[in-house]
Amino acid sequence: MTAAPFSEASQFPGNLLRRCHQISVAIFLRKCEAHDLTQLQYILLCALEEKGPVDQITLGGHTALDRNTVAVVVRKLEERGLVTRQRNPADRRAMLVTLTEDGVRLRHAAAPAVDEVQEAILAPLESDEREILCRLLRRLADENNHLSRVPVRQAG
Repeated sequence: MTAAPFSEASQFPGNLLRRCHQISVAIFLRKCEAHDLTQLQYILLCALEEKGPVDQITLGGHTALDRNTVAVVVRKLEERGLVTRQRNPADRRAMLVTLTEDGVRLRHAAAPAVDEVQEAILAPLESDEREILCRLLRRLADENNHLSRVPVRQAG
């Protein structure tokens, strides 16, 4: 048993990732305040812009978000007129989510602020360290994807 359990546990990779996530969210909310966007809303807008209209379950698979979270975030985006939802004619149980023109405009308008977020997050690092960190984070996410409660799923 260690004499300093908190000191040790606070340096665990999982705890450091949790702290970095908290910091990332705080920076995002501050920098994107004018656009009234959260990180989850932004990633869904990006996914819809790139992938086109998809059902909510597929959208969750692209973004590694569970169905309840997707439903809540999509509802908020729909209330703002940034997306529309309609029953999928091929599967009446599924809701197709489509990005609206207002959603495209907001996503594009927010992009410079989102770039500032990434810069602020990485500001303490040198250029080569930034590349290494991002490469390692991608590797951790990709190679541990199968361990996630909500893994990224690639549509066929």
